[in-house]
Amino acid sequence: MNDKKLARICWNSNNWQKPSGKLGKVKNNKSYETETGYGHEEWLLDVGKLVDGYHYAYIQAVGQHHAKYLGCTYDISFYTIDGVTKLRWWLGEILNVQVIESEESRKVYNVYKRKGWLNEMYAQLDAVDADTAQFKRISAVNFCCIKFLPEDIKLLEEPLPFYSGNPAVKSDYYNLKNRISVPEFGSFGEFIFASGGMGVKDRTSAVYRGKITDIDLVHNQIQKCLHELFDEQYGSVNVSVENLTGFGTKIDVVVRLGKSFVFYEIKTANTAKQCIREALSQLLEYSCYTNRNLAKRLVVVSPAKLTDEANAYLQNIRKLFNIPLFYQSIDLENKTLTKEA
Repeated sequence: MNDKKLARICWNSNNWQKPSGKLGKVKNNKSYETETGYGHEEWLLDVGKLVDGYHYAYIQAVGQHHAKYLGCTYDISFYTIDGVTKLRWWLGEILNVQVIESEESRKVYNVYKRKGWLNEMYAQLDAVDADTAQFKRISAVNFCCIKFLPEDIKLLEEPLPFYSGNPAVKSDYYNLKNRISVPEFGSFGEFIFASGGMGVKDRTSAVYRGKITDIDLVHNQIQKCLHELFDEQYGSVNVSVENLTGFGTKIDVVVRLGKSFVFYEIKTANTAKQCIREALSQLLEYSCYTNRNLAKRLVVVSPAKLTDEANAYLQNIRKLFNIPLFYQSIDLENKTLTKEA
């Protein structure tokens, strides 16, 4: 049985498949990330590049003490820290991680070079204004230090947040620690309705899915308006903003109707069709990811007017697939909401 280890990796908002830039990285003038604009683990999960069935990568926790771990095989859990919010995120585990010889790293480097993968990595660094020249100075024997099979990746579907001081993580240094435990995540896996919600700001940041993106002003104005309208219509105890799903995501607005719920997803695209396209998969996931259907109705809310064609599309979805999907258009100036269609 492999020893269980724990490693911190650099912040990345592209799912560790390619570099994501300086935002969220360590803010320390002496750190490698600050100097170069990228971290060692940016490509940790880029499993599209395999050599003899294995994915090769570099993690600082192993690489900086390579000789100590050489030839060992570990099950490594990973976490990261958002340098902006300081929030810690638990990512899950990779099993059977093998620490490789320097000569194997050299061979893998040559494969990457021959297949054009190195040039692809250079272009990805250029795209986020990272120090590509510094990356090119990394020697072939230090290019990678671990390998694992893609099927041994056992990461969470969504990274889960935990806070500083959690006993599962004793320190935040980039070293390889013995894994003591997994953080407690509260009501993970369970949807719990909680009336009220976060204070709605004019501008905020959304994490963790994919990139960190600035949610636009219109989204937050809609959320605030819905909160006010629904508080008046249903009572504040029956309205929730940013309600946790229980599996690492949040629902824009939830209304409780007795023992059932209505989930609202806000979209700001230019057309109703595009809003429906963007919202449908999210609403289905929020309601159906667990072993029961949580929502009685799923509603897309947007400033875009519903066209006859988009309305017919909604009716087709309900008729053909029995999905209770509806649409409401909101007028922010007059603070009004159309009936569900």
